Amino acid sequence: MKARGIQQHLRKAGLDGWLLYDFQGSNPIARRLLGMRDAVLTRRWFWWVPARGSALVLAHRIEESQFRGFDGKVQTYVSWQDLRRCLEGLLGDCDRIAMEYSHGGTLPYIGRVDAGTLELVRACGVDVVSSADLVQVVEACWDQQALDLHLDAARLVNLSKDDAFAYIGEALRDGRKITEYDVQRFLMDRFDEQQLRTNSPPIVAVNENSADPHYLPTARSHRPIRENDFVLIDLWAKRDLPEAVYADITWVGFCGPMVPARVQRVFETVRLARDRTLLFIDEAARGGRTVRGFEADDVARRVIRDAGHGDHFPHRTGHSIGTEDHGNGANLDNLETRDERELLPGTGFSIEPGIYLPGEFGVRSEINVYLGDHSARVTTLPMQEAVVALTRTVEAVDHVLA
Repeated sequence: MKARGIQQHLRKAGLDGWLLYDFQGSNPIARRLLGMRDAVLTRRWFWWVPARGSALVLAHRIEESQFRGFDGKVQTYVSWQDLRRCLEGLLGDCDRIAMEYSHGGTLPYIGRVDAGTLELVRACGVDVVSSADLVQVVEACWDQQALDLHLDAARLVNLSKDDAFAYIGEALRDGRKITEYDVQRFLMDRFDEQQLRTNSPPIVAVNENSADPHYLPTARSHRPIRENDFVLIDLWAKRDLPEAVYADITWVGFCGPMVPARVQRVFETVRLARDRTLLFIDEAARGGRTVRGFEADDVARRVIRDAGHGDHFPHRTGHSIGTEDHGNGANLDNLETRDERELLPGTGFSIEPGIYLPGEFGVRSEINVYLGDHSARVTTLPMQEAVVALTRTVEAVDHVLA
C-alpha cells in the first residue's frame, strides 16, 4: 500500500503521521511496506508518512542512492546532530504519531522500535502511540490475489498431508522402517515438486514428542514410527513468490486399527474447541459484530478448561497469516498476550487449539480462516473430524483423508 492509501487511515485514527524506523533490519514491517526488504542499509533510516502532504524518507547521505526508486522526497543527514535537527523539523508541528511500539511489550510482533529511539522521537515533543492497528490495515489484509495464492497453497498443503499419511500407512503395512525424519523429508520433497517454500521443515511428532508443540525431528534426533504409535503432522508452506500467502494445518493419526479411547476423548475436546471458536467468529461476522483476538481465544480456552485440561493448553488459539506464516494481524490470544485488536474483514488467521499431555501425546487441530465482510470461511477444507487410522487398507485411508 502506497503512502496515499495509508493517509486516509491516519486521518481516520486522528494521527498526524506514521514514523517508520529501521536499523539494519530491526523493523521488517518498515522494510516490507517501503519495498526495501533486500536493500543493503547499514545506517538508521526513517520513513515519514504524514496524514496530509507528501511522504519523506530520512536516510544517511552515504545511503541516499538506495532510495532512488522512492516515490517522494529523500532527505539526508550526516551527523547525529543533523539527525536530531531533521526529526525536529519533521515532527515540530505534530502532536500524536504512530510507530512500531507496543505499550508494555504486549504485542511483540509490533514492538520493533528500541527504547532509545523512542526517547529521541518523544524529545521532539510528540506523543507516540502504537501502529498496531495501522499495520493490520495496511499489511495484514489480503487482496484477491493474496486470497487466491493462499487457497492454492492450502490445496497443495492438504494434498501433501494426505500423501504423508499414506506414506506412513504403506510403510507400516509393508513392514518397512520409517521415522519422523523420513516423513519430514518426504514432505519437503513434496513441497519442492509443487513449487512451495517454507520457513521451516514440517513438524512430524510421535507419541510423547507430540506433547511438545514446537518439536522438530532432525537427522540426528528422531524417533521411529511403529504400530500403535500416535502421530502429529504440522505443515505450512506458500507458493515461491514474495507476495504469496501461507497455508498452515495440523492433523493427527494413529498407527493402528482402533484409536485408543483416551486419544479419542482428547481429540474430541480439541475439535470442539476449534469448531466453537469458528462458530463464534462466523456468527459475529454474520451479525455485523466485531470480535477481538482475546475474545476468540477465550472461547477455545473455555472448552478445554471445562474438560479439565486448562493447564495442558500452553499457547494461543491462533495466529495471523500473511506472506510470513505468523503475520502481523490480530492473533487469537488471551494467554501469551492480550490481543485487543479486532479481527478485520479481509484478514486470515489460524484456529489451532491443542491439548498436550507430557510423556504421553499431544493433540492439535489447525485450520485456516479468511474473514469476509459477512462470514468466516475455512480455507483449508476438509477439517479433520476424526483421528486418522493409519493401518487400514490404502483405499480406506484415502477415503478418510478425502
